Amino acid sequence: MLIDITGPVYTGMWGNGAPFPDVTIKPVPQPPWVKKRIYCEIFDGMHSQTGTYLETPAHWFGDTYLLDAVPLERITDVPCTVITLDPSLFEIGGRVKITRQMLEHALESVGEIAPDTALLISTGWGVHWRDNRFTRDAPYFSHEAMSLLISLQPRILGSDSPLWDSREDPQDFFPDFYAADILMLAPVVNLERIPVPHVTLTALPIRVEGTSCAPCRAFVRV
Repeated sequence: MLIDITGPVYTGMWGNGAPFPDVTIKPVPQPPWVKKRIYCEIFDGMHSQTGTYLETPAHWFGDTYLLDAVPLERITDVPCTVITLDPSLFEIGGRVKITRQMLEHALESVGEIAPDTALLISTGWGVHWRDNRFTRDAPYFSHEAMSLLISLQPRILGSDSPLWDSREDPQDFFPDFYAADILMLAPVVNLERIPVPHVTLTALPIRVEGTSCAPCRAFVRV
């Protein structure tokens, strides 16, 4: 069974705020050299972190490898563990911090995690994808929680939260995260639909040169 964990891109969707542009999908004007009416769209306002995206450490360091240098073998059929947190802890109405204790409790039910695999952190937040408060109220990781995840040495780390740190309560873990050479996959949806903790993950970004990140299609195989 395949479960798509890619969030849809649509006109008027949530965003990161200025200076990031707003997404608008609109028709291409009819080309004068084509007699029959054709249908094609302009994706106005899309950027490298639109919707669900895959990201390399070059987003932080700049001088590391870019996304088009990532071999397909690194992002296809990757053994993956889904770490499921209690979704009732994360509801619209204010940002909640994901603590190390929450993760440790969830890890008790998944068994041993091998290094160089993928981890997906499920908070149930993906159900709010079409809510304009999706970013404003999203869960974020404490420094101690992210340190625990980094210590597991994942190849890919993904979550259904669109903002992993907090501007109001900064946890400052990104230097350690990117220094560990982990690919970021965020934000995703449908993690609560995955019935077992051990699956395989595929995340295929569009092939754009000269960028650290790009929108991707991601799915798990149960």
